[in-house]
Amino acid sequence: MAAEEAEEAGGERALQLLRAPDVAALGRLGVLSLSGADLASLPEAIGHCSQVWRLDIGRTAIQTLPDAIASLPRLKILFAANGQFSEIPAVLARCPALRMVGFGNNRLTALNGAHLPTELQWLIAAGNQIASLPNIHLLQHVRKLMLSHNLLTCEALAPAAAIADLEMLRVAANRLEAFPDALLRHPRLSWVAVGGNPFAEAATEKALATAPPAVDYSEVSLGDKLGSGAGANVYSATWRGREVAVKEWHGDKFSDGTARGEWAANKVAGHPGHPSIVGVLGTFEVPRPGMVLEKIEGATGAAGAPPFQPFMITRDLLPAHGGKGPSFTAGAALAIARTVASACAYLHSRGVYHGDVYLHNTLVVPDGPLESSGVRDVRLSDFGAATVVDEPGFFKIEARSFGWLLQDLLDILSSTGPAAADGGGRDADVESLLQRVRRRCAAETLDGLPTFAELASELAAEVVPVPSL
Repeated sequence: MAAEEAEEAGGERALQLLRAPDVAALGRLGVLSLSGADLASLPEAIGHCSQVWRLDIGRTAIQTLPDAIASLPRLKILFAANGQFSEIPAVLARCPALRMVGFGNNRLTALNGAHLPTELQWLIAAGNQIASLPNIHLLQHVRKLMLSHNLLTCEALAPAAAIADLEMLRVAANRLEAFPDALLRHPRLSWVAVGGNPFAEAATEKALATAPPAVDYSEVSLGDKLGSGAGANVYSATWRGREVAVKEWHGDKFSDGTARGEWAANKVAGHPGHPSIVGVLGTFEVPRPGMVLEKIEGATGAAGAPPFQPFMITRDLLPAHGGKGPSFTAGAALAIARTVASACAYLHSRGVYHGDVYLHNTLVVPDGPLESSGVRDVRLSDFGAATVVDEPGFFKIEARSFGWLLQDLLDILSSTGPAAADGGGRDADVESLLQRVRRRCAAETLDGLPTFAELASELAAEVVPVPSL
């Protein structure tokens, strides 16, 4: 049975099917959600769910899993967030198809790699009390490892460097007094979140000492809500007679860091500011943490964020794959590449590591039809994973994430057909330039990776003109 033909069940219906087993009905399920159910254990009838590929047992009192879970041949995704697990159930190591596991906000004190399948690719265990990673080296194919808000020290985290395929690591708000050198030199690591750790906090406080003072919140007049997410709301507002946007945090802990960390990174980056990032006009801490931002009319994300699916992991969802966002012209693609490179060069000069350079975190103002769009404005945005650091190796790692952004731009261009031959082959020249720079960003050693000053210079110096934004 194809996944799109499989049925879904949740809530009371899901409980009824398991407690009074309807074998035929269970065998037709592809998605089973027991999130929030009144369950202390998972019924053995789960073994009849032969087509289930996604199972959610979050927000329950379940503390272990039955052996029957290992008999599910198609189970790819298991979510158990906000639960009562004190350890990863060892039976999961016998789940052959499992690729994504989520045990965020449980009671884990260790993360034992021997209790998970060796083919796992996405592991979420943020918000626990994890202080050690025994046998983590067994998980060679994990590409995305989410461990923020735990108790890891530099020594305890160091074994994660043995994960060969690791690309994204979130370890914000742990107890890292330094970042493991072996991880910093990992050949594939591209995105890291480390804010809220002692070594990053020290660098941040030093940078904040020279940042501008807070603005007076009484000068802010909030208007309509423009959006929300990750514990914050964004409003239309006026400030000192100017139309602006205001972001206010109402939560504190997020998968990439903390409200305080994002606020601080924006404050440092906003002084003096740069035209390639969203302008931070001022910050405040009372009545709640927030900031006054430049308002950019008509801006949209340049791509869709990676979907919560095991086959995407760290790659953006592009229009050709059903994602949101424009399909860019070659000139627009080059303008985006130049702007993001310039933004990162500026941030690094201020000691700020972005940590989440992606096409979906790049705001564009389209100029023309979305199926073949130019751009009138481009800004690197979303500082949720950003932090101030003293270690320059982080700035080199950022080149790899930029390389993936370039690859996404190249994929968008290739999906719109072969490069145009008019204009002296200008479109083909753009693609050739982006391909060459992309290859430089794929180096497996820190010494081999370019700085963003070098990248910005290479992209700007070529004889491929792009109109000023």
